Amino acid sequence: MPSITHFDIYKPAEPCTLTGDKLQEAMKKVVGETLSPDGKELSLKGYCVGQNGMTIITRDERVAKVRRLNLGGNRIGDVGVQLLAEAELFSKVNWIELGGNDIGPEGIRHLIRSKVLHKVKSLNLYRNAIKDEGAKIMARDNGLSKLEDLDLAQNEIGDEGIMALALSTKFPELVSIALDNNFASSEGKEEAKVEPNFKKLQSLNL
Repeated sequence: MPSITHFDIYKPAEPCTLTGDKLQEAMKKVVGETLSPDGKELSLKGYCVGQNGMTIITRDERVAKVRRLNLGGNRIGDVGVQLLAEAELFSKVNWIELGGNDIGPEGIRHLIRSKVLHKVKSLNLYRNAIKDEGAKIMARDNGLSKLEDLDLAQNEIGDEGIMALALSTKFPELVSIALDNNFASSEGKEEAKVEPNFKKLQSLNL
């Protein structure tokens, strides 16, 4: 019988399952360990704080100065994104990483309609499940007017979603977008490249 390694007993998803006092304690510790000394960067990548953890983090006064927020791989889902979008404490954030968080169209709706995250210039949403519906919501309703860099790779977006984004007039400052590893056809990509919102970009990755 092979010996058990530390990989076998390590459980990175544990915080996602915590509640009550244990959750409070865990999140207090996590924020303390990952917040930069100047309070401007919070790197929670891979901690799996979950939507329960987000209820705590979005009320933690220590995050009020955060400019760069990394929440990659935390399984926060649509509910967690809504909590983030409504959290006044994150009003200074201008860079957000939300890759690998089980975010769907509903989460996107909350995110791009946020009245709090109006300073965001860079938004990474790779490896979620935005799909065509979410892409269309972004194309139609995006309110993050300062957005310059957007990553939507690996989001199950097809021709309809990519074309909607390519035709959108809701991204006045956008200079770079990543849409690789989605479901669009070669023909769809070629058509999208010449549409107004994509044609103006400095970087287009389809």
